[in-house]
Amino acid sequence: MKPNKIKICGITDLSIANFCIDNDADYLGFVSYEHSPRNISLHESKDIISKLSKPIDTVAVTVNANINNIKEIEDSGFNYIQLHGSEDLSYLGAIKKNTQLKIIKAFGISTQADFNNVNDYSDLCDYFLLDAKPEETEMPGGNAKKFDWSLLDGQNLKKEFFLSGGLNIDNLEIALKNNITSFFDVSSSVESSPGVKDKVKISDFINKVKTK
Repeated sequence: MKPNKIKICGITDLSIANFCIDNDADYLGFVSYEHSPRNISLHESKDIISKLSKPIDTVAVTVNANINNIKEIEDSGFNYIQLHGSEDLSYLGAIKKNTQLKIIKAFGISTQADFNNVNDYSDLCDYFLLDAKPEETEMPGGNAKKFDWSLLDGQNLKKEFFLSGGLNIDNLEIALKNNITSFFDVSSSVESSPGVKDKVKISDFINKVKTK
């Protein structure tokens, strides 16, 4: 069985980033979306990445970003880009053609129908990410809402996927027990307030994922 992997998303400062590394996180996510309470500029992200205590996979989380700016993301030190908007296949193709960035494509899930086109992206992305489908008034992600994981039953997904949306120390036990996935993405449940990471919550969550 593969070891579990965890992405701590919404990194905004170096001390938290290095704390995550020291506690065995596998990916750090930096949100590049101006409407998010976890938004951080590429300049600030680049500065943090350049000062990390050890190498780690870094993920730029974007929402329908200008395709002409994607190279700037790569040049900021990221090796992954997470697409959390309505990016189409040609958008992913342009990223593959013009950069070395690995791609995580996010999908909002609320019904079985939301899986209909997921596998269409399998040739162009490295991982899927499954999140709760937001309401029109909500952010594209980071809303601390989980989808009905039973919708995953019988799905034949062609890529490994990050489980995201409303994950916390309590429902994580269910995901681990049922071997839903080996990849976990967490943000709001390891915060003391929106955008403010809590070291104790981070440590507890990582320990639970890693010691399954």
